[in-house]
Amino acid sequence: MTATSTSTATALGGPSHMVGRDAITRFLAVDFHRLFVADVSLDFRGFYADGDVVVVEETMTATAAGGGTYRNDYCFVFELRGGRIHRVREYLDTAAGHRMLGGSAPAQPVTRERSGPPPRPAAPA
Repeated sequence: MTATSTSTATALGGPSHMVGRDAITRFLAVDFHRLFVADVSLDFRGFYADGDVVVVEETMTATAAGGGTYRNDYCFVFELRGGRIHRVREYLDTAAGHRMLGGSAPAQPVTRERSGPPPRPAAPA
């Protein structure tokens, strides 16, 4: 499953994923503060490790740039390679995140990744 857009990408007008150290560093150092302006708090719920995979569950609360309260649950899956982070997958309620970041419509729906031709549209009722 993959989101065609995320609440963060929509709010920042950027891509739905980040690749590379520079993109991730820019998000953490610059863009994060454009979304969340005060009172950022992380409540870690669990840490789980199995070999080169680490899973972190957390709840983040903050004051959003628009002045509203942001609260969302997250699950991060870290894949390690050679003792360093190789890949991170982030799971959260993107529709709620979009609304809390000032979106007027729900975030794009989550769609299944698939191979082959696209599915045919449903016949009108």
